[in-house]
Amino acid sequence: MRFYAACLASYNNGVLHGAWIDASTDTDEMQEAINTILRASRFPNVVVSHPETGERVPSAEEWAVHDYEGFPSSFGEYPGLAKIAEWVELVEEHDSIDADDLAAIVSNFGTIDYAATELRDNFVGIFDTLRDYTDEAADEILEAYKVSESIHNYFDYEAFAHDRSLEMTTFRVPSGIAVFHP
Repeated sequence: MRFYAACLASYNNGVLHGAWIDASTDTDEMQEAINTILRASRFPNVVVSHPETGERVPSAEEWAVHDYEGFPSSFGEYPGLAKIAEWVELVEEHDSIDADDLAAIVSNFGTIDYAATELRDNFVGIFDTLRDYTDEAADEILEAYKVSESIHNYFDYEAFAHDRSLEMTTFRVPSGIAVFHP
């Protein structure tokens, strides 16, 4: 996961100046990478202390994110490094879920915090179809109650799927359907 941090002083002067920065849970590390970009700008508008020498050097001060790899589409140009770090932490915590699927889950719930709560408390899984999930759940229920095979054949899977679809939160992600308990 990474993002392209662009110097806005350069951008406003028709020059593309920035760099791809590896996303991290360490906001200070990401900020230092951005500060390095800004100090290298051909269009400085402030003076800052250099972190290694302490001497005062020219620098640009404004930046924006102009591209992402592996992030939700809802992040925009000014997500803040704390939000980027939160995203990285969520991806690391849920490493069994594809990053594109996880991005779709966050986009659906609107915030990383809300998505993290839903993932922790209500996430069932990602299935090719909702019917795949409901058939599997029905079979587990029938087995748990030791329903005989002869009666099992009369179970209405379609009605069960319909009822569960009304109770659950489901939405499309790149690899299928994300299913959450209510």
